[in-house]
Amino acid sequence: MAAVIDFDNTDVAWRKYDSITARELFKQFGCSERLYRNVIGPLVQVGLFAPAEQCSAAATLGILYFIILAHQKNFDLVWCRGTLREKIFEPWMDSMRTRGCEFLDGRRVTDFIYDEERCCISDVVCGKETYSAGAVVLAVGISTLQELIKNSILCNREEFLKVLNLASIDVVSVKLWFDKKVTVPNVSNACSGFGDSLAWTFFDLNKIYDEHKDDSATVIQADFYHANELMPLKDDQVVAKAVSYLSKCIKDFSTATVMDHKIRRFPKSLTHFFPGSYKYMMRGFTSFPNLFMAGDWITTRHGSWSQERSYVTGLEAANRVVDYLGDGSFSKIIPVEEDEPHIEALRTVNRRFNEIRAQLPLSDYFLQ
Repeated sequence: MAAVIDFDNTDVAWRKYDSITARELFKQFGCSERLYRNVIGPLVQVGLFAPAEQCSAAATLGILYFIILAHQKNFDLVWCRGTLREKIFEPWMDSMRTRGCEFLDGRRVTDFIYDEERCCISDVVCGKETYSAGAVVLAVGISTLQELIKNSILCNREEFLKVLNLASIDVVSVKLWFDKKVTVPNVSNACSGFGDSLAWTFFDLNKIYDEHKDDSATVIQADFYHANELMPLKDDQVVAKAVSYLSKCIKDFSTATVMDHKIRRFPKSLTHFFPGSYKYMMRGFTSFPNLFMAGDWITTRHGSWSQERSYVTGLEAANRVVDYLGDGSFSKIIPVEEDEPHIEALRTVNRRFNEIRAQLPLSDYFLQ
C-alpha cells in the first residue's frame, strides 16, 4: 500500500519506480514467496504480458491501481457479442465515412516531407504516393513506428531515436472447435504459472459470440502473450500445447478432440513495459508542431491503461489537431475516478513529506 500511495502517476513517480522490476518491488515490501508465486506473479504476467521480473515496477503499480483500486465499483462488464472488428470497428468506420472520412486501405506510411519554411510536416509519403497533410497523428504500435523511424526523416529527431530502445511482445491467438460440449465455469479466464514465461487467457465463445451460441461443439479462443516460444512452432504443435494448458485448467478438455482450429500470430504487437523503458516512451506531442502520437505506450497523466489509454491518447491527439489547426470541436475526455478520501489524504501527506525531504542537505546524494 505504501508504494501505491507514493506512486501518483507523475513524472517523478514514474522515474522513481521504473528502474526496478515488479519482483524487486514486492520483495522490498515483504511479499511472501507463496503470495508472489500464486497470486502477484501471475496477475502481473497477465496484466503486463510478461513475467514480473521483466516488468517495470512503475507500470505494475499503474495498472494495479487502475484496474483494482480505481475501479472497485466497476467490475460489471458486457462482452462484445462478436469480434471487435465486426461489432465495433467496422460500424465505427462506416459512421466516420458518412461524415466525410476517407480510409486508404493497403497504404503504408513510409516517410514524411518536411517544409523548411513553415517548419512542419507538409506531406505524408506512402510508397510512391504522396498526400498533403495539415496535421498528422501516428496511432501505431512500437514495432511499426520503429520500422518507420529507420527509413524516414523521423530518424533526425532524438525523441524518435529513443523509441528504438523500446521492445514489443509476441502474441499467438488460437481458436479451437472441440467435438463435444465441455462445461467452462467462467466465460473469461486469465492464466499463468505453469512454469513457462508466457501468460494467457481463454474465452468460452459459445457464451460470448452470437454466431456460436447454438453450436453443438465447444468453441474456445486462447490468447498467449509473451509467446516467443510458440511463434516458430507448426500449427499442430501450437494446438497440442493449447489443449495441454486447457486440460490443466479443465480436465474434460483432455478427453475432447479438436475438430478444427484457427491460429493467428502477431509478432511484436504488444508493448513491453520493461524496467527503464519509461525514459524512452513518447508524449502525445512531438518536436514537429503538427505531428502527434496516440497509443497504449504514449505517456499521459490520465491514468488509464491498455485499450482505454489508446482511446484516451487518441482523443488527446485529436484535440491537439483541433488546437493546431484552429478548426473543429474539442472532444470531452472523461477522467478516471478520483481517489477515495483516505487515499487522497495519504497521498497529500506523502507529497508534503517528499517536498520537505527534498529541501534537506544531501537529499539527492543517496540512490532513490
